[in-house]
Amino acid sequence: MRVIEGRPIGSQPFESVALEAVQVVVVDDQLLIGRLVVGLLERAGYSAAHAYAETLEETWDLIVDLAPEVLLLDFDLGPRHNAGVILERAIAANIVVAGFTGSEDRLDRAAFLEFGAAVVVGKECGPADLVAVVELALAGEELMSPDERHSALSRLRKHRAERRQTTVLFESLTRREQEALCLIAEGHGAAEIAGLWEVALPTVRSHIRAVLAKLGVTSQLRAAAVARDSGWYEDVLRGSESSILTMPNAKETGTIARRSGSLG
Repeated sequence: MRVIEGRPIGSQPFESVALEAVQVVVVDDQLLIGRLVVGLLERAGYSAAHAYAETLEETWDLIVDLAPEVLLLDFDLGPRHNAGVILERAIAANIVVAGFTGSEDRLDRAAFLEFGAAVVVGKECGPADLVAVVELALAGEELMSPDERHSALSRLRKHRAERRQTTVLFESLTRREQEALCLIAEGHGAAEIAGLWEVALPTVRSHIRAVLAKLGVTSQLRAAAVARDSGWYEDVLRGSESSILTMPNAKETGTIARRSGSLG
């Protein structure tokens, strides 16, 4: 089923509804938010519609049929949608795109700007701010100053550079050292790790010393913080089951998460 402004359209049992061009289309997987924003814009005097369908292609077809001048596009549209694809197509069709998000992460917002959005509007903004963005967009005005855009993109580039440097450090760890770091990040001490691995405590301490040296830190607490803050530990948890999370010579089989009873 496809929904436009709350009305089902498409094949039976519903009759097809002819769509009329609007000034603004709101693309959001949350119907309530979409309707609220449409109502806000309509009260401000603009023609608007909320468009969202079960697949990306159906959603894009709705956008094309509505032929908006401005698109308010949510970052996260669910597993069947890729907001980046819609953004790319909209820009190619000369539609002004404003990213519309509930995320407060400045890097997430900068990434959407990098994709080509004219501006990013937080869902926490007030009605006046949202209407002002639409007003400027329809008037062909700049939605974001060059300095603001440059600052946001600079933060994103700096973050990526730091992430690459950190990644190199983690890649320098041996498999066993990575396993040790995962357990450290979960809060295990050297003695606990030795028990899990069924090895001598000095052997574990040797691995831990190597981890600290390669990461350039002086304590297990700091090593755990680096692993978590960099996103490396979470990446490991999301990795394949045959990755470093599998420890064949531990007392129990399975992942670290299962053995510790927690995802950290």
